[in-house]
Order: sequence, then C-alpha cells, then structure tokens
Amino acid sequence: MKTLFLSTAAVLALSTNLSADEISDLKAQLKAITERLETIESSHKKQTEQTQALTEELINVQNATSFTSLDTTQDVQGLGTAASKVYYSKNPLSIGGYGELYYSKYNDSVGNGDTKDGYGDTYRFIPYIGYKFSDTIILNSEIEFEHGNEVAIEQLYVDFILDPLATVRVGHQLVPMGYVNLYHEPTLFNTVQRPDVEKQLIPSTWHELGLSVYGKTDSFEYQAGVFTALDMNNGAIGTPLTDKDWIRKARIGNESDKGMDNTAVVARLDYNGINGLQIGASAYAAKAGNAKIAEKEEGDMFMADLHALYQLEGFKVRALYTQSYLTHADAYSLSMPEKAHGGYVNLEYNVLPFFTQTSDRLPIFFQYENYNLASERVDGSSFGDTQSFTYGLNYFPHEQVVLKGEYMLRHNRNSVDFHVSEGIYSFGLGFIF
Repeated sequence: MKTLFLSTAAVLALSTNLSADEISDLKAQLKAITERLETIESSHKKQTEQTQALTEELINVQNATSFTSLDTTQDVQGLGTAASKVYYSKNPLSIGGYGELYYSKYNDSVGNGDTKDGYGDTYRFIPYIGYKFSDTIILNSEIEFEHGNEVAIEQLYVDFILDPLATVRVGHQLVPMGYVNLYHEPTLFNTVQRPDVEKQLIPSTWHELGLSVYGKTDSFEYQAGVFTALDMNNGAIGTPLTDKDWIRKARIGNESDKGMDNTAVVARLDYNGINGLQIGASAYAAKAGNAKIAEKEEGDMFMADLHALYQLEGFKVRALYTQSYLTHADAYSLSMPEKAHGGYVNLEYNVLPFFTQTSDRLPIFFQYENYNLASERVDGSSFGDTQSFTYGLNYFPHEQVVLKGEYMLRHNRNSVDFHVSEGIYSFGLGFIF
C-alpha cells in the first residue's frame, strides 16, 4: 500500500502537465491497480486463516492419536473397561489402568464392642500397556503394583482376531470364571473390596499361563482353553494347603519357581439375548498336584459357577454361586479340604436422579454372602458357614472415579458351634483411566 500512495502522489504531481484525457486514463489505471491490490490482500488473508486452521487441526489429530481418552461405553468380551482400551485406540500404543485405596476399621465380637485399630492400604495401582501390531494382532498387558511394594504381571498376552466368532489368545491371561474375577476394575463392583466368594473360592484375580479361544454371536459369548492348573502342594514350604486360603494359595500365576506340573481345562458360556440380562456358567477341571502321602492317588480338582447380571436404568442385580470338589484329598493331608461352596447377591440402585439432574451417580447397595471355605475335610471337620451383610453407597463425581463407603457385618459358625462376629467400616477410592 505504501507503494500505491507514492505512485498516487507522483501522478498528482505530474497531473498539472497532463491533458484531461490523460489524467482520466491514469485515474482508471490507478483504480484497477487498487482493486487488484485489495483482491491480493483478501486472498492472502484467506490463505493465512486456512493455514492456521490446518495447523490447529493437525495438532488436534496428533494429540488424539498420541493419547486416547477412555470410552466407558466400550469394552471387549471378558475384560474391564480400561483393559479394553487398546482394542479401539487410535494409536498403536495404548496406556490405561486403574487404582484402589481404602481404609477399614474393625469391630470384633460386635456384641462385646471390642475394636481393632484401623487399617489403611494403598491397595493397587495397575497400568495397562497395549500395542496393536495390526487390527487383528493385539498385545495387552496388566502390571500390578500392590500394597506399595509388590509387583506382578497379571496379564501379558497376544490376541489373534480371526473372526468375531473366534479370537485366539496366547499368553498369561485371566482364567474365565466368575464375574469380578474378569471385571475387577473398582468402578465395576460396588463393595470396597471384592466379595469374599470371589477372593477365596474363585481366587480373584486368577491369572495363569494359557491358550484360549473366545468369540460371540448376537446372543451368546464363549471362552474355552487350557491353563496352568491349581496345585494343592503349593504351600510356602511345599506342604499341602489346609487353611481357608487353600484354593487361593494353589494358584501358580506367574511364579515360575512353583512349577507347572498340570494343565487345566476351563470353559465359559454366557447368554446375552435379552437386553440388560447376562446369565452364564463356567467350569474348571484338572489334576490337583502330585500326592504327598505314599501310595496315595493324585487328586482331581473340579470347580463350577453360575452367574447372572441384570440391569435396568439405575437398578442392577448381580448374583453368583460356586462349588469346588477335590478328589483323593487324603493324598495331601488328613485335614485337607474336600468340598467348598458359596455365593452372593448384590443389589444396587442409583438414587441421585431423585434429588438432582446430573451425570453424577450415587448408587446405594446391599450385598449378602454365604459360604463355607471347607464344608467337608478328610477328618470330617468343617470350617463352618460364614454369612455377611454389607450396606453401602458409591459416589461417582466422574464416570471414571468412585468414592465408596460401607459397613459389613460378618458371622462365622465353625465346627464346634463357636460364633465369631465382626463389623467392618470401610471407605475407598477407585479410578480407571
């Protein structure tokens, strides 16, 4: 524009020596030059705006592909919400995870009012790291940091997706039994800790080396495979397991020093043909580990569960029942458990819509458990029936964050008709990402 002003000044300076026609021609030329310059400036402005928009869009795309936000509406069969992240990630590399912290205060022998000190725990921090080699070959892993000082690999496998009806999973993976055992992220169950039945009888988190196949139709889901078997000789010093943790401590997991003598066959089938309803069953069968007593036959371990889930708007009910059988239990110890059983029912309802319109949730819940960790032992004794009643609530200020509070009243009757009761107040924080 500066050049245009100088040119105009020069024309005006010369105009005194020019004829009227020449001045008219010069004015027409000057007008054409001005319009051309305005067109060039307008075009330059548009190009600058387009360049800026493209730059911003490129930055947004780069950010989106380098980090994928968690979509709580998406999950993969047999995996929790955060564990499913790699399957829909926009980037080959995916990072997710979950965490749990809690505080509990015990009230022993409720009738007597005796109390224990409170107990707090930085319970778990679990990163998921996944990588997509392609749309049909996917690596997923789950690394557990527990109690602040224990580290374990809970999952490390590769999925080969052949078809919606058949995906082959090879590596260290969850054993497909129970409910919380598979969906164990803290936003997916409402008690502060996992139900006792799915800690002891279905020993969550139960993960073993194995090969399995899973798939789904419009109404059914299945998974079946072979896994490292439970070992009834898996005691701390190679002795048989006879306490209440006899199933839980029998897990091989990823501890290679425990040996891997046997493999187990596990199968699971779920029906999802009715909206909001899932009902299914799982079964496990394997040799139980070498006999510890001379001239005794190695035992067989059988386990099965029935599970169901129904949800409608703010209401949800979940139930599970399981039984375990160990044959030739006398090959391990004269006090070895032979049978165990247990189940629970959990009801919840989101009450927050009664008070305000918000995306936050406030489900209140009740859970009833009844189990016997050794309903029959070789010597004829029993651990006795245990039943618990848990009342509590969850508050979700965000769909990925939950604050939990509850009170559990637990009773046990052992084989000599002695009652043990305890009340437990617990508060927890859980999150997924």
